[in-house]
Amino acid sequence: MPSNVELSELSSIRLPEPVPYAVITPPGPGPFPLCLVLMGGGGSRQSLIDCQPLFDRWWDEGSLAPMVFATPSAGLSYYVEDPKESVRWDSFLVDDFVPHLRSACNVTFTTAITGMSMGGYGALKIAFAHPEKFAAVAAINPMLEPGFRDAEIRARNRLHHTSGGPVRLIGPSRDPDLFAANNPANRARRNADRIRESGVAIYLDAGDRDFVNAHDGTEFLHRVLWSLDISHEYHLVRGADHGGSTFRPRMRAAFAWLTAVLAAPAEPTAEDRALDAIRAQLQPLRDQAAASDPTVARRFGVLSGA
Repeated sequence: MPSNVELSELSSIRLPEPVPYAVITPPGPGPFPLCLVLMGGGGSRQSLIDCQPLFDRWWDEGSLAPMVFATPSAGLSYYVEDPKESVRWDSFLVDDFVPHLRSACNVTFTTAITGMSMGGYGALKIAFAHPEKFAAVAAINPMLEPGFRDAEIRARNRLHHTSGGPVRLIGPSRDPDLFAANNPANRARRNADRIRESGVAIYLDAGDRDFVNAHDGTEFLHRVLWSLDISHEYHLVRGADHGGSTFRPRMRAAFAWLTAVLAAPAEPTAEDRALDAIRAQLQPLRDQAAASDPTVARRFGVLSGA
């Protein structure tokens, strides 16, 4: 049985115009987890409809868990939160779109947010600002820049500015404060405790031949999350670009990861129990080391030169 597509639009005081959107619902009785899919620059709800054959195939294969996918048409908005211009994509998605979908669709309160390119940037910044709202965030080729401040961004990482976007965020008229406020790395630093406590699962994917050098920004964010001791999964894909033939396999891998994250915890295996026993044996050594080196208690070590 194929999945079902529904088209509609949602008006909000947070955006100047109604937002068209598409929803794909898998076959079955539900209710299902909800997954927001934020498309890249120029993408729309049609981009989600174009993905329907992929989702149907993955559902048939059993590699993708049943979930409801929803995509708003966002153009080249970069999902920016810019109160001065009365454009508030963060607030629209979290406070309007998700509650609307929960009332209109057969979904649970488990919500994930994913995105590609511009949408990956949007997914990360929104999840890091509202970590309690999401079970997981997955970003493929996120359009990130490697720095906390606009002054740190060199020409190498402004190539995408020629493609357009909100003039206060993208291009020579950028407002440095707006860039900093929307920057996923800054939001991770500002909300590190909340992100860790929420348990939101984080997935980053980049290609090492990205023609707009977005992999620089993804690597930068990976290092920021490491330094903040925030658990995440990171894939730097050898030979992959900002699209092309590697994109579908990478997209499949990201949604397979999401399927595993949203699955009910499995019963510990014999191997798991054996490893837990080894951990217990080593714990006194860790405690002893922590007395002189507090970083022992961290998930990730503090690396010299990082």
